[in-house]
Amino acid sequence: MRTLLYFALCSALLLTGCKQPEERVTIKIAEPQVKKTIFEPTVADLDGLIWMNEPRSYSLADGILKVVAEKGTDYFNNPEDGSVNGTAPFLYRKIDSNFVATTLVRPDFGDQWNAVSLMMIIDEKHWIKFAFENSDATGKSIVTVVTREVSDDANGVVLNHTDTVWLRMIRKGDIYSMLWSLDGEDFKMARLAKMPKAGSVMIGVEAQCPVGEEAVHDILRFEVEERTVADLRKGE
Repeated sequence: MRTLLYFALCSALLLTGCKQPEERVTIKIAEPQVKKTIFEPTVADLDGLIWMNEPRSYSLADGILKVVAEKGTDYFNNPEDGSVNGTAPFLYRKIDSNFVATTLVRPDFGDQWNAVSLMMIIDEKHWIKFAFENSDATGKSIVTVVTREVSDDANGVVLNHTDTVWLRMIRKGDIYSMLWSLDGEDFKMARLAKMPKAGSVMIGVEAQCPVGEEAVHDILRFEVEERTVADLRKGE
């Protein structure tokens, strides 16, 4: 089973025509048991996805979900001073199977540590954040944070030449791989991590602004496929 979320205007539907402003258009495509759901700007329920730490404001228009992250919003269980922050807006669904989750993001890089992430949460002490972040060390970079009671913080590839990136997280049992791509086709692994065994987990997109006044982040696509890959490192 595959849950697919696209943010787009009904004007892009050349074959179905334009619908009324609050109508959700569902198109069945060739793959069995697969639906492509296209949202109009006025649709607010986001196909049953749930907000944790719902943002003060967000909007859906022109194919983009804009999320306003306020100052101090983050997910980080700090290993240096023991502080815990779990305040960033997180749009998610629960899933109890293996999955492949993919998002296309364009963060607001106006301040240090601003980021949009693919995030998996088991509970408040066990989670993974896979981010495109304005790192204090490397600028626009792929950053991973794996939290087992306390968080680590690992800077990855530097991507100062682009504002947009694809992020993918794969679950296979209690092992998770994180991959990134510039084109949505050629994915490269950034990290592989084992987490505690869990039945249902939360998987979704997180938007943060740890130190700036606020950040307006863009999410252009999010999808979750319930399937098992053969190779976690390749994502295939």
